[in-house]
Amino acid sequence: MFTANHFIWMGICAVIIGVLLFISLKFKFNKKTALMIAVGFSIASELLKMFTRIHPLYDDAGEKVIGGYLSPSALPFHLCSIFIFVFFYLALQKNEEREKKIISFFVPIGLVGAFSAILVATSGVSFRETGAYQCFIYHSVMMYLALYYIITKQVDLGLKAYIRNLVVFTCLALCMIWVNSALSVYKTNFFFVVKPPADNLPFLNMNKGWYVYFLRLVFCAFVGETLVSLPYIIKELKQKKQQESISEHA
Repeated sequence: MFTANHFIWMGICAVIIGVLLFISLKFKFNKKTALMIAVGFSIASELLKMFTRIHPLYDDAGEKVIGGYLSPSALPFHLCSIFIFVFFYLALQKNEEREKKIISFFVPIGLVGAFSAILVATSGVSFRETGAYQCFIYHSVMMYLALYYIITKQVDLGLKAYIRNLVVFTCLALCMIWVNSALSVYKTNFFFVVKPPADNLPFLNMNKGWYVYFLRLVFCAFVGETLVSLPYIIKELKQKKQQESISEHA
């Protein structure tokens, strides 16, 4: 973390986010166009990961290659990775109410989650590793889309959405304990519920055991969600108070 290469990658991420935002706002892209940008990058990102992490499948004697398979740890079951499917769903579905709920769930993760992934850089920072390209570029596009929704005021993060997002995230985290347990032979760590994403982190570590680590992980998600949602909640409460005041004086 925070090597010369890492700082270069963070600079590249900032440029990608800035350029995409500038183009989107300059040419007044609608939300469908911005979403299709994310879909395109998601397809390229996932294909790059898939075809660079194929392992040979050997026969019982371990001598002859009879096929190939994708490493289970490369499956798109991380919190940010599942949005590959969400982007496709958003592009195809036409229910506006459902779309608003999905966007409200995505935006905090697209900001805090993607930013955290860029900081921690679990796929490495070497320019010789395809995983680094996949990780940094994909999370940059996630941040771009989240910022686009915020700037163009297409996200509602009021109190109801805030509570719903926390419930959904907690349920997903608990489900991932089962998924990682089922795939424990492959040492998967989806949602990082098995162990910290990196060694020697100052807060997310195993110094006090797994239970404390898991609670801290949920707490970090809670803090991230709160920081993003708080301005919207405050605005919502102020508007509600103003409406009540107007009703009283009517």
